[in-house]
Amino acid sequence: MSSRQTVLVVEDDSDTRELYTVALRMGGFDVKCASDGLSALQQLDQETPAALVLDLDLPCVSGLDVQDELNAHRDTQTVPIVIVSGTEWPCAKGVYARLNKPVSPDALVKVVQRAALSGRADRH
Repeated sequence: MSSRQTVLVVEDDSDTRELYTVALRMGGFDVKCASDGLSALQQLDQETPAALVLDLDLPCVSGLDVQDELNAHRDTQTVPIVIVSGTEWPCAKGVYARLNKPVSPDALVKVVQRAALSGRADRH
């Protein structure tokens, strides 16, 4: 069994998702992926990650709805959320960090490492 923390990357663009996955694996994480909000929610029902990298503009279920679902359940309320999006968004509860696309892989890894270490903080 791996001692590495798991990060769930929710991104509908396959090239961007692969870039984030490779960078986070090189940064020491196990990475699970979802290409839409519904798949993300299904994975969250199975396993609670150390952090969530979340795009907002997703098919099926939006990133904001995924975030609302995390906030609504005790098992996932403490998962730190790192939003990486080109979409404007309102200030939201439970977001550890917000990064605008495009984001460098190094910057993403640093933020996710801090998020996974510290747990969720309601910062805006």
